[in-house]
Amino acid sequence: MAKLLISCDDYIFHHKGKYYFKNQEWYDFYQRYLRVFEKLKICNRVINEKEGSKNRIHCNDPRIEIHPIPIFHGPAQYTKSYFAIGRAMKSAIDGCDAAVLRLPSTVAQRLSKQIIKAGIPYATEIVFDAHDGADTANSFIEKILWRIIDKQMQTICANAYGVSCVTSNYLQQRYFSLKSDHFESNYSTLALDRSFFTGPRHFPNKKVLTIAHVDLQIGLHSRKGTDIIILALAKLKKKGIIVNIKFAGEDWDNSTQKILAYAKKHGIEEQVECTGFLNRQQLDEYLNNSDLFVLPTKAEGLPRVIIEAIAKGMPTVTTPASGNSELIPAHYLVDFYDVDTLAERIEELATNKDTYEQVSKVNYEHSLQYEASILQRRRDEFYTKLKYFVT
Repeated sequence: MAKLLISCDDYIFHHKGKYYFKNQEWYDFYQRYLRVFEKLKICNRVINEKEGSKNRIHCNDPRIEIHPIPIFHGPAQYTKSYFAIGRAMKSAIDGCDAAVLRLPSTVAQRLSKQIIKAGIPYATEIVFDAHDGADTANSFIEKILWRIIDKQMQTICANAYGVSCVTSNYLQQRYFSLKSDHFESNYSTLALDRSFFTGPRHFPNKKVLTIAHVDLQIGLHSRKGTDIIILALAKLKKKGIIVNIKFAGEDWDNSTQKILAYAKKHGIEEQVECTGFLNRQQLDEYLNNSDLFVLPTKAEGLPRVIIEAIAKGMPTVTTPASGNSELIPAHYLVDFYDVDTLAERIEELATNKDTYEQVSKVNYEHSLQYEASILQRRRDEFYTKLKYFVT
């Protein structure tokens, strides 16, 4: 019975002696590896909670073992906990026959040294472009850290038995294996059931259209361009074009109040709303009730939120960062700081029925290749090839 070790940039939660996944979606995520491997060991950071959340899913599958790593956030805490993390990792690979490292991930990258030294066959799943992260970093220190991460990711991939990227072509240019008998694939992290897809849209029969914007954690001056959208909507308002925006995502560092204050500063406070965290059902409703999707972003892998948006037939405006060009037509890829062009593209879609419906049709038809059963077949094939190397 082959046991797979997986490590990624995710948190496991601990409460009253039991381990929990963040929510049902993350529970389902780990189950995909058990379609091929008989047992699974998860080596991730663990957060101790005094009170359990109603969204948490108990890890009661006897096939799953949790190998806890002390919690840390950011480089400073990682440095402070460096030796404690090392001690916690000592037995992480024990009993494992193969490994999957989802990168970038501080824990997975450090764990790779043990895996390579032990000669355990492993594969990588690349979900974010560290090189773009370095190019778009806000500080010199952050830029240096991303360059180190990028170099580590290239080295880990070079020695991997298999490499899969969330993009079809973009990430593969930097992250690839040099083994002569390696295997490759590409698939998104998403698992969108066919019922999630809704079809191309008709032009909304409403006076004011609403933009959707989704992030794990909202922030004012963030990599996801929250402030850029507000500036674009302020420009449109001066032209007499009113478009609303709803920012979805967990509040971080009092970001809701900062965003609303920024909107008020630019005269569009009545057009801006922050919804907070949305579960899967709420996200479904949120996208169904929105009209456009806008995501100015500095760096990505292949944004799942864009795939979700176009699966709903939503005309979408984003940036040419990372794998976005594999999802959205070039005309609707706008440079991050180009507020004027962003406003123009939003205006085109919000005021022109033919353009809106044509873009919706193109986006929806493209989204069908990301349906869950299609991606699952690729994952199963990828994990099966890795299992082949288990002695």
